[in-house]
Amino acid sequence: MSDLPEETTARYTTPSKIWLVLLAVSLVLGGCLWWITDAYGRMLHNEINRDASTMLSTHSASLKLALERRLLLADGLKAFVDTTLNHQHTLDQARFDAFSASFIGSQDGVRNLSAYPDGIARFVYPVKSNEAVIGMNVFASRNPEVRSNAVRTKPLHTKTIVGPFNLKQGGLGLLTRQSVYVGNTFWGFVSVVLDVPPILEEAGLVQQGNSLVLAVKAGGKPVLGDPALFQQPSSLRTTVTLEDGSWELAAQPSPAKLSEAATRVQITGLIALLVLILLIYLLYMQLTQRHKLQAMVNERTFNLTIANQQLETTYEELIATEDELRMQYTLLESSEQRLRLAAYHDVVTGLPNRLYFQDRLEEILARSADRNRPFALLFLDLDQFKLINDTLGHTQGDLLLQEVGRRLTSLLTQGEVSSRIGGDEFTIILPYMKDITQVHYTAQQLINLFQEPFLLHDLDYYVTASIGVTLYPEHSKNGAELMKFADAAMYRAKEEGKNNFRFYDDTLIADTDEKIYIKNSLRRALDNEEFDVHYQPQIEIESKRIVGLEALIRWNHPKRGNIPPSSFIPIAEECGLMEPIGEWVLRKVCFQNKAWQDAGLPHVRIAVNLSARQFSRRNHLAEQIKVILAESGLHPAYLELEITENTAMRGDNSLTLQELRNLAITISIDDFGTHYSSLNYLKQLPVDKIKIDRSFVNGIQKEPKDEAIILAMLLMASHLNLSIIAEGVETADQLEFLKYNHCNDIQGYLYYPPQPSDHMERILRDHTPGFTH
Repeated sequence: MSDLPEETTARYTTPSKIWLVLLAVSLVLGGCLWWITDAYGRMLHNEINRDASTMLSTHSASLKLALERRLLLADGLKAFVDTTLNHQHTLDQARFDAFSASFIGSQDGVRNLSAYPDGIARFVYPVKSNEAVIGMNVFASRNPEVRSNAVRTKPLHTKTIVGPFNLKQGGLGLLTRQSVYVGNTFWGFVSVVLDVPPILEEAGLVQQGNSLVLAVKAGGKPVLGDPALFQQPSSLRTTVTLEDGSWELAAQPSPAKLSEAATRVQITGLIALLVLILLIYLLYMQLTQRHKLQAMVNERTFNLTIANQQLETTYEELIATEDELRMQYTLLESSEQRLRLAAYHDVVTGLPNRLYFQDRLEEILARSADRNRPFALLFLDLDQFKLINDTLGHTQGDLLLQEVGRRLTSLLTQGEVSSRIGGDEFTIILPYMKDITQVHYTAQQLINLFQEPFLLHDLDYYVTASIGVTLYPEHSKNGAELMKFADAAMYRAKEEGKNNFRFYDDTLIADTDEKIYIKNSLRRALDNEEFDVHYQPQIEIESKRIVGLEALIRWNHPKRGNIPPSSFIPIAEECGLMEPIGEWVLRKVCFQNKAWQDAGLPHVRIAVNLSARQFSRRNHLAEQIKVILAESGLHPAYLELEITENTAMRGDNSLTLQELRNLAITISIDDFGTHYSSLNYLKQLPVDKIKIDRSFVNGIQKEPKDEAIILAMLLMASHLNLSIIAEGVETADQLEFLKYNHCNDIQGYLYYPPQPSDHMERILRDHTPGFTH
């Protein structure tokens, strides 16, 4: 133990019996670890031999396949000669060369194909590099092996193999020969001469890697590697049996592989040795700990006895000191209370100050987070307080602040936290907020406090207040942000006429000038007719006809030009302008479509996107659309309403959708697959069509997963009896993919971009099926 006294450690001597135990344990554990290391080494060698055996079997199979594939050439050549002799009764050089050239093709390792009428080489292909073969009589060959093979092959109807042997043309070769009979009369031989090296290379025997040493013999002759491997008892051997003869393979694990295994065994042995040393050391520490502890206990007992005597002598001194400290603590506590009151309270109003407010705000934030309890923060500022100071003086201003503090204290008696944080600014925290109604009620009570006049200089002065309200956690979970938002809401209340309270919302952030500008511009855009509608044709794939249009809103701002829908539609959603804008688009589209029909243009359905905001008053939406259709005179069948998946999946919207569909209006789901979808709920929805989002169409020919999702959508739509359209089609490859997989309609720049109404009128009149823009 590290805290043993040095003198105790120095006096300790390890008993002999502990050394004997350690020795015995070392022998037992050392034997076990040696056995484990040895077993591990044997396992590694067995694993290496298994791997080598597997590789040898693989090479053997590859060699057999390579040989048999090339030996089949002889069968093909014999079949050609048999057929030619049976039909033509003779074999000519031109026919032989033509067959041989087409038969060999790009086959690697074929030295030549030859025919031997009466055993004499008359036909050889190719002639180049094989001139020495022409005219050779195999029955009179100087090579006894060739003569013997010719005599042996003549009465047989199967292939025979000669070699490997050194070819006259150079190199190591292999010859296969078959006899040819016309009827029962011997005609001659056909033979194929093969190069051995390409066969070995194809079988993977030339480059075996670093894990295997390999040798090959064919017909007892070395072909590859060290022949001595066949004499070593440890070698792995296998035989490749052919139709005539056999090849032998012998292999051993490479020295590098064996060296690697030996290294791993050595490392394992070293680790085992280190483990043994560590175990012996831990055992030594465990066995000696008891003896060391006993020595330490004896010494500590002695020291404690001395210390106890010292404590008895000082006990009376401590009692006297305790009485003195108690008196000093009482004085300090009284001083602390006075300091705390001065530090945390405002000297003018007596209310808690900014420092106290910050501490309580952080405390309430932490408690509310733990208990998941909301609270409200109110920021109160006096209206025109500067005028009081400037006209009546700061003394009267302080009197006014004191009266404000008194009124706040008299009103807020339910645990609320009120503070003066500076100047004419006060904060109130409602830590036990029940609901938003309570906050409204409290804020209004605070406003009412200022309905009574303030008596200053014996005259009544009416001073009002403006209040900004933020809610935790709805607006923020951060104290600084809550203060910032409450301050912004308070200033908005002042802008809106003072003597009022205002709740914070997102439009009040100071750094959202652009957003506020767009919002303010949106309010004028409808009145100033700054919006327009463009139309993008929807094409039926099979007929190439325009079968529908999609209406897309555009905003031509008088100062900034075209503002994209992605920039202004979210803001219109937030500030409640999407309902009048959506109504304007519906009315514009219905009247435009009816005008086109009256002008004799083709009758097509036009799709209009509906906002989720437009469903906020569901009964109003259905009635609104009925009124617009009646006023425009457009038949409902030529109106299509596009909704998002999220809007469609809301159960309380299904009745409205069904009511609209009952009018013969087409209902489609836009951007299908990009949001949350319940397929079980989809089958019950009153919808007619789904649109494949452009994000999936862009992945055609690029991303197999996108193609798989599109195929799944097409299959699902087919089984649910829904029509389907793909948007964002821009290339011919995308069109071909969708057409091949039976998509109904497409929409995209491949045919037409969105067009203003005057251009769209010409397109509807002049569109030619099959034309792409």
